[in-house]
Amino acid sequence: MADHYDQKILALLVSDARLSVSDISRQVNLSRSAVTERIKRMEDNRTITGYHAHTSVSKEEGVTAYLALTFRPLSCDLVQPYIESIPEIKMAHSISGDLDLMLLVQTHSMSRLNAIRSEMDSWPNLDKVVTHMCLANRVDRW
Repeated sequence: MADHYDQKILALLVSDARLSVSDISRQVNLSRSAVTERIKRMEDNRTITGYHAHTSVSKEEGVTAYLALTFRPLSCDLVQPYIESIPEIKMAHSISGDLDLMLLVQTHSMSRLNAIRSEMDSWPNLDKVVTHMCLANRVDRW
């Protein structure tokens, strides 16, 4: 179970995964070895599942949209290779309810978003796509 030190360490890493153990140890007031052990434990128990590079698409200047997809019949497994081939798709979640798949797409332009959307027309069993444009970023902890 994570204590307040683990929560502080995790918050720092979420904010900047490139922070050194020395920087983290100073900010949480623990020794470097204690911070290293805590990070290792969080990696082992899958609290921390990876460290990621963010692409250069500016969230202020780029285009961000959620695409809600419905398949008839359900085909999320069939479209997995298509999803993985488009680097601008940042998240893809199978969801419950009337929709089958929710995608978060970040592109450098509206024309690229349109190209991605057009490419989806060839996906197997795709019945419907609804695009939800993001207007403002309120919280971003990724």
